[in-house]
Amino acid sequence: LALGARNILRNVRTPMLVFMSLLQPVIWLVLFSQIFRGLGDTEAFRRLGYDSYLEFLLPGMLVLSMLFTALQSGMATVTDIDSGMMDKLLISPIRRTSILIGRVIADAATMLAQGAVIVVLAVLMGVRPESGLPGTLAMIAYATLFGILWASVSNLIALRTRNSEMTMVTGVLLTLPALFLTSAFFPEPLLPSWLQAVATANPAAYVIGTG
Repeated sequence: LALGARNILRNVRTPMLVFMSLLQPVIWLVLFSQIFRGLGDTEAFRRLGYDSYLEFLLPGMLVLSMLFTALQSGMATVTDIDSGMMDKLLISPIRRTSILIGRVIADAATMLAQGAVIVVLAVLMGVRPESGLPGTLAMIAYATLFGILWASVSNLIALRTRNSEMTMVTGVLLTLPALFLTSAFFPEPLLPSWLQAVATANPAAYVIGTG
């Protein structure tokens, strides 16, 4: 808990970082919902049960924000390594797992805040979740859990490479396919058959599908 609070406070002390973390999902939601807005007016799309493209897009944008926050988690670990903070933690009388758990606590807090911002904005833009408040909270929690698991992968890369460039490049190479090889932007029945097959092996697709 102390390490989690320390990681959160470090972010808060950089207001621009907090602002950009919360602004990023807003930009994605507004941008993509307007670019593909016309898709929601097609007969094929409406037959799938969606009232608007924004309603369909919401779960995908939740996962998108979690994935990029997870990528930033690995970068923060590299910063601790480069600054010598990691060495100080390793010689402290604490369990080594506490170092990673503290990071996860901070990541989870950030992801929950991002999820809340996205959902509130979507509601203000006209989305009315059919599952109500309980279902909406469950959707945010499920996406956050997936983000925590992805952050663990990002931190593993950071600890193995100990290099910010390698962490960033490897993280992006894993993150972009994890998002775009899903039904995040187009309903699965409207995707090419090969992409539907790939999506069945993509864990992000299942998280998006539950939304």
